[in-house]
Amino acid sequence: MPLFLNFERIGTVPDIGATVPIHAEFVLSVTTPAQFPREGLPEIAFAGRSNVGKSSLINRLLGSSRLARTSKTPGRTQALNYYRIHPEKGSPFFLVDMPGYGFAKVNKQLHAQWERLVEHYLREHETLCGVVHLVDLRHPPQPLDLEMVAWLQHYELNYLIVGTKADKIAKTKVPDALLQVAETLNIDSVNTLAFSAETGLGRDALWRWVLDTVAECRKSA
Repeated sequence: MPLFLNFERIGTVPDIGATVPIHAEFVLSVTTPAQFPREGLPEIAFAGRSNVGKSSLINRLLGSSRLARTSKTPGRTQALNYYRIHPEKGSPFFLVDMPGYGFAKVNKQLHAQWERLVEHYLREHETLCGVVHLVDLRHPPQPLDLEMVAWLQHYELNYLIVGTKADKIAKTKVPDALLQVAETLNIDSVNTLAFSAETGLGRDALWRWVLDTVAECRKSA
């Protein structure tokens, strides 16, 4: 069912005030390119390893514990899951939860299917405005994280690296952990952000990035 949520202190973006009622709903799961929505709405995708906490982040972002399904078993997200977001004072857009990568128990055929779908999505999808790439802040980025960043850079996509589970390390170590992520991925640290689904750390900053990216995408359309 649709959720009517209140987001506060998300910054100043076009047509968005300080307190923003937002209608958020799950729309569909996409497993083939033929199933992509035809609405032409801007899209912000969320990518990362299977156990990085994408669903928990999305739920925290939307202020809901039940919109994106979470599981103790990695690899539950097996499709591109679309959520329509409609700010009361703005135009609608999609948040897209991509299949997690790096889950060893997924069979090779399914893994290849996901890879083809994701690569097609990153390469061909014209309404994709930006990608939030999640990494576990407790550990250095893994080879598949480096591969994902290489894809994002190759396709010249706007992206933000978000270090999840920031509450699991000491607050004083968060800046150094983010710097390590930036150095390992060979990116500017300005393109990184710490996030905690437990405490809400980074939620407002992430919303600012999402809304600003969608606004810039609309301008260039």
